[in-house]
Amino acid sequence: MEYKSKTVTLKNGKTCLIRRAEEADAEALLELMRTVAGETTNLVLEPGEITTTVEREREILRANCEADRSLVLLAFVEGKLAGTCNFGPAGKRNRTLHRCAAAVSVCRASWGLGIGTALLGEVLDAAKAAGYEQMELEVVSTNAPAVGLYKKLGFQVMGTMPHTMKYRDGTYEDFLFMVKYL
Repeated sequence: MEYKSKTVTLKNGKTCLIRRAEEADAEALLELMRTVAGETTNLVLEPGEITTTVEREREILRANCEADRSLVLLAFVEGKLAGTCNFGPAGKRNRTLHRCAAAVSVCRASWGLGIGTALLGEVLDAAKAAGYEQMELEVVSTNAPAVGLYKKLGFQVMGTMPHTMKYRDGTYEDFLFMVKYL
């Protein structure tokens, strides 16, 4: 899917370049995901579970660039990858082609600067342009900043999925299923 790069000003006055992920970004994207997985318990993946090879990630990004209805965006602050957001089909059957699923991740050092808002705003616009009618996502119910961000952008809580994640200490987290009609 085509995407025209954009520069936004963050809450701290720095600029953030948002652009489509390319094959050459595979290694940096994997490193970002490992970093983010180690900084928060709000992801389903633990740091050691990210085992995708750089070559496989390149293939994924190549396929994504060629897809008409999927997009992976990256956010760079001072040349460093600080976040990513993506969307793609929520299903492959004709009856689900109106729905897309999204995910966003921002490294801890860049939390609260508006990167998530900027990325998700761009993804919402692109998904609507791609013909989707609704965007869906799942979020840990206790992740108040993320839930607040999604609500600010018009997502609504449609339900709770109990005990979606189980941590090593035996505790659980519920997920909220959220939807925004495009």
